Amino acid sequence: MTLKLDVFDDFHVHGASAPAWNQRYLQVSPGAMRSSLAELTAGSMHVFRKWMSERVIQQGCLPDGKICFAIPLGKFAGTPWMQGREMHGDSIVVLRSGDEFTLQRPKGMALMAVTFELDEFRRLDDERPWAAGARALLPRSVLQAPACAMQRLRYELLSLFDETSTTDPRQSKALEGQSVSRGVFDALGELFNGAADARQAVGRASASFIVARCHRMVATSGDSPPSVEELCLRLHTSRRSLQNSFRQVADATPVHYLRCVRLNAVRRQLMSTRAPDLNIAQAAADRGFNHLSHFAQRYKALFGELPSQTMRGRTCASS
Repeated sequence: MTLKLDVFDDFHVHGASAPAWNQRYLQVSPGAMRSSLAELTAGSMHVFRKWMSERVIQQGCLPDGKICFAIPLGKFAGTPWMQGREMHGDSIVVLRSGDEFTLQRPKGMALMAVTFELDEFRRLDDERPWAAGARALLPRSVLQAPACAMQRLRYELLSLFDETSTTDPRQSKALEGQSVSRGVFDALGELFNGAADARQAVGRASASFIVARCHRMVATSGDSPPSVEELCLRLHTSRRSLQNSFRQVADATPVHYLRCVRLNAVRRQLMSTRAPDLNIAQAAADRGFNHLSHFAQRYKALFGELPSQTMRGRTCASS
């Protein structure tokens, strides 16, 4: 097994660390951005543990040919939302090959996930088949699991990091030769067996749809972002429904959330271009910020630094 540790001071740079996932991060809460990522690889199984200091919207797409299971770790302020469904301490997320996803991460949330190559997952299922009820839950995106089964899965995954960090590198191949993926696969099977007997919650699809549509419309609007009233007209919904949707799914007002979409877009653009190639006023105007001093104040309030202090020409995720 191999272990890799990284720390980041910007979520956009963090997103670029896994280009195959096409990840984008939208910072919503004000504060200096910090995050960490621990990655462990054992054969065709990949385990990662990710922590982020601020409230962010994480979007991406699971690469083809893989299946991923993710669980929250520890305590955090607020409720996470995945694909329009609330997550709790006993929730597990399932992503399948090519699935796009949107995760609302509260401040200080840590998440642990394990990804299998689909061929390896199917081989393990042939070798150690799950019950029919457990297998039937794989198409679901968020499931509630029994606490004891969740505890076992956390133990299996966390122990891999402990073993790898304390093992002599010369013994790593011996560890890899053990049934690491089988232990995790069995723990997942136990969890899904228990979840098959539990009542599963229903997501708030309409609220999630409204937020996602508004996000896309503002993100692609360039220098003419639509107002809340225009969004209501385009979506044929009331202002109250729009506000309630953002409160339920993003824990923010529509105005704050959608301004954050534009501010994050400016930050990505500044970070990915050199100062001689693009000045701050133009980058702001490209996203509909025509009053430079107001823009600078809002930028600093969200990111903890003035746009003139943002490091230019860094690699970051695309919008």
